[in-house]
Amino acid sequence: MTQVKLLFVVLVVGAASMAIVTPHDIDLTSWLHGKKSQEFVDLMSESMFELERFGGGDLIVWYSVICVLLYLCSSLIDYDCSSRIIMSGLQTKLLVRPGVADWLRRNRLRLEFLVVSIFCCSTLMVKLLKWTMARPRPKKYFWGTRPFYEWWEVGPYFLDEGTYRASFPSGHTASAITLMGLVYVLWFSFENNRRRRLGTALFLFTTVFVLAMATARIMTKAHWPTDVTFSIFGGWVLIHLLFFYGLRVSGGSAGLAGGSTELTPPPPFRGIRICWYLCLFCLAVVGLFLGLKHFLHDRWPWLIISSIGSLPLLFYAAVKCYGEGLFRADA
Repeated sequence: MTQVKLLFVVLVVGAASMAIVTPHDIDLTSWLHGKKSQEFVDLMSESMFELERFGGGDLIVWYSVICVLLYLCSSLIDYDCSSRIIMSGLQTKLLVRPGVADWLRRNRLRLEFLVVSIFCCSTLMVKLLKWTMARPRPKKYFWGTRPFYEWWEVGPYFLDEGTYRASFPSGHTASAITLMGLVYVLWFSFENNRRRRLGTALFLFTTVFVLAMATARIMTKAHWPTDVTFSIFGGWVLIHLLFFYGLRVSGGSAGLAGGSTELTPPPPFRGIRICWYLCLFCLAVVGLFLGLKHFLHDRWPWLIISSIGSLPLLFYAAVKCYGEGLFRADA
């Protein structure tokens, strides 16, 4: 019942935080912007990929790249590459190192979870809500070009205005919280106390890092406090659900067997297929919502076609995700 109690705590604390912050969105944003430290903001926002110094976001980029590469290698060692010369050569190089191949195979489910959780938190959750909620950013409000919208209100942006401008939720903060996935792996999928202590240390680092990223985003008037608060707890809940129920990294036939830390390896590249089907699912939801929004506001009403066309895609993606074992108890 540990996972149920933890989920309850995260939900309660998250809901309480949103309730406390919501009435003070404007005041908190103004106050933090007035306290802005340019060096701190630059540290969290600059990127080596933009020919700047190493910034806070780069940590998540490298973390994501490493997780994806390790997962691809883990899947490759058990994949039939007989008809693919390049992949076969890479597979041979991995298999000649039995220790490495064994480690990759044993940790494939953990790596799959990390890849799927990173994709769901930093991309799907953010894009789905940005494109549907379309909340104006604080700078637009303070410039006087857009009115203030609460986080639960559907904002003013339409497709021709660029829904990517939306504020809710914070993509940078959602990406930062993906480190919590590794915390869960260390806490709940190993019996080794040393790794659990490492997980606790990583949890403390993640907490500080996420709060720093959230604060920097508010200081620049790029996001409201409710944007970053939702990203923190919404992403955390998503990671929790994927770990214990979606992919069952701890417990179940696909997870820990009889209290052992040996995990049953999932089929090769299953995580990539799950990400693809989840992407289709979210695109269907966005298409459904935006079609209705444009139709109801008499702004390109013909887009109602996208709502109609999104329904079979929504069903198809949901069936495929379930077929891959996502949130399926007998998988």
